[in-house]
Amino acid sequence: MSENALIQFLNQYDTEVELPSISQKVTIKPITTGQMKKILAYEGNDDSFAMEDILDEVIKGCVTTEDFNIDNITQQDRFDLLINIRKITKGNEYSFNIKCPECKTELINNININDLESVPFPQNIDTKVKISDNFNVHLSLITRGMQKNAIKLVKKQKNLNDDQRMAEIGTYVYALSITKFDTPAGEITDASVEDKKELLDNLSERDFGGITSWYTKNDYGITFTYKPECRFCGWDDEEKNIPLTGFFF
Repeated sequence: MSENALIQFLNQYDTEVELPSISQKVTIKPITTGQMKKILAYEGNDDSFAMEDILDEVIKGCVTTEDFNIDNITQQDRFDLLINIRKITKGNEYSFNIKCPECKTELINNININDLESVPFPQNIDTKVKISDNFNVHLSLITRGMQKNAIKLVKKQKNLNDDQRMAEIGTYVYALSITKFDTPAGEITDASVEDKKELLDNLSERDFGGITSWYTKNDYGITFTYKPECRFCGWDDEEKNIPLTGFFF
């Protein structure tokens, strides 16, 4: 906390937000000018990992609840936190431009964040994914801490191109989310991350698909998508993710 006595006179517009993954409510305040400068410094930077670290710092700077630990919350709760921080900082309206690929017209898209759908947190999650008749994997939702650990593990590996690096991070994230195994020899809860990762690498495409489907089935949070269309030439496209470029400005 700053020792500057003037800071105490600022109206921070505190807002309470619920994080279902940790069954906790936290209090957030708007982004400061100093935090905006940090985000702006990384706008357009190709290092997505560095940008994610900056966003972590923004979140931690905006959450005033003392026992908050960003590593413990899920990907979905982290994103919802960013959305709520943006809302109390800049409001509910967000505009962005795209170019129509058919008539080349510059299109302005206006999104009201409050109008976006939100999938509720799944209740009574069945953690088990069946691999065979006598072998099951138990999974947990992916936290920000798992993501960060996976990135650290992959950074130790050399001679990987960008696609290989992202694929390895994804597999490590899944490995870190495995909590236990049901086997003919009994329950195994102490498998190493490397053993879990090796298991995932040796699964058939069908069995690995069963694991990825589990995350899709138990996904939740704000559906941050829109349907691109051009009112000038009639072009439209399938649902796309809303671009985040300029989201905080």
